[in-house]
Amino acid sequence: MSKKKGRTGSAGRFGARYGRVARRRVDQIEDEMHDDHTCPECGEKRVDRQGTGVWECQACSYTYTGGAYTPETPAGKTVTRSIRAALGEDEE
Repeated sequence: MSKKKGRTGSAGRFGARYGRVARRRVDQIEDEMHDDHTCPECGEKRVDRQGTGVWECQACSYTYTGGAYTPETPAGKTVTRSIRAALGEDEE
């Protein structure tokens, strides 16, 4: 038998099914989902996923919506940046 290399990660539950790229993508998504995320309210790194798109800070109990697997989506970042830029221009 060969040595086990330990590269399966969370997608190891799929075994040899679904292809390497799909399993790798699932592993990346789940790793990012379980990372420490910063709370937009209090700044603590204690945000956990409660359900699909629902995120809650364990420190201050602030609950908010975001992406299904990440607290902030790329589109949400773009919108936030645009709003801040527009508000910054209005103040001057």
